[in-house]
Amino acid sequence: MKRLLFPLLALSTIILASCTSNPNKIGTQKVSETQKQREVCLDWYGYRIDTNKAINDLNLKIETESELMAYCDFFKNVADTK
Repeated sequence: MKRLLFPLLALSTIILASCTSNPNKIGTQKVSETQKQREVCLDWYGYRIDTNKAINDLNLKIETESELMAYCDFFKNVADTK
């Protein structure tokens, strides 16, 4: 009985581990892009980069600082996800 119990326990552990360690790559990509946008906006708010560079880094089709501010307002109070 002990000879059968150990292999079954080991096999079930391996199967369980393989099923639970499958990360969602699509979700990870979205978080990564959102984090990048947040960091660019925070750099712009902190005057570390200028308005044109922030617009280019974010690939936005806007031209004015007020439009960029409206876009970046979302990221101002978002919690850090690192």
